[in-house]
Amino acid sequence: MCQTIIGQTDSILSFKDCKNCPEMVIIPSGSVYIGSYEEEIGRKRGERNRIKATISSPFAMAKTEVTLRQFRVFMEETKYKSNVPIRNGEPLIGCNYYDGKSYGYIAEHNWENPGYPQREDAPVVCVSWSDAKAYADWLSKKTGRNYRVPSTVEFEYASRAGSSAPWFWGTNPEKACEYANIGDRTFGDKYPQRPTFPCDDGYVYTSSVGKFKSNPFGLYDMVGNAWEWTNDCFHIDLSNAPVDGTSLEDNTNNECIWRTPKGGSWISGVAWGRAAVRSRDGADYKSFMLGFRVAATVEKK
Repeated sequence: MCQTIIGQTDSILSFKDCKNCPEMVIIPSGSVYIGSYEEEIGRKRGERNRIKATISSPFAMAKTEVTLRQFRVFMEETKYKSNVPIRNGEPLIGCNYYDGKSYGYIAEHNWENPGYPQREDAPVVCVSWSDAKAYADWLSKKTGRNYRVPSTVEFEYASRAGSSAPWFWGTNPEKACEYANIGDRTFGDKYPQRPTFPCDDGYVYTSSVGKFKSNPFGLYDMVGNAWEWTNDCFHIDLSNAPVDGTSLEDNTNNECIWRTPKGGSWISGVAWGRAAVRSRDGADYKSFMLGFRVAATVEKK
């Protein structure tokens, strides 16, 4: 039987539904401006224009990214088999990897071996959106609480924690290494051709979760460490996209095959590490820089 443990630190409420479940932080309701202005530093094509998002009811977000240890428990209990994506009629076996020159799938790489040393308390990577959803569904069945992959609005709302700046800590990229494992000078020493933040966080690849300062909501690594899956189908046009925390679903008869990672990773420089940034990847795509965290309801079923 799983037991909910409720804790409170500096007015931040959290709970944990079982020994190996993620610790969940209760995110308050409220409003914040999401997206970016055209003149924002590093703005990318396809980002959402600045708009007010309002979350009407509290929800729970995992305090950290799902770790390798936590994902291992899921794999061992369920014997889950991940989907293999298909490209041009051929299966993509393994996980996408960057060798300093180009990207490509490596057949031997997977969630247990992403191509670099991985700690048990580091974020699990080389997992797809489908894997993240399966993990959330397993937690729901195991605990009696509704877990899910967070929507893009939930993720950005939780990441910003009330801030409308490019990062929740403000506008200074030199402060990034206090709060995030991102593409910094340490990373740049190994990959000198990549753009970096003007600071040192001490890590080339992923770090253990929770190593850096949290945001005001008590969440860690909402910027950097690993890109994180969100539940939204990827749409170019966001003019009618929800701003209430619900997911953007597919409004055609086609299957939603593209999803929307957010948050940046250990490889991300200034432009890709901002709160407004979004990416686009296939639902079964796997990358050595891409993981996830879960969201949940505050009340159990």
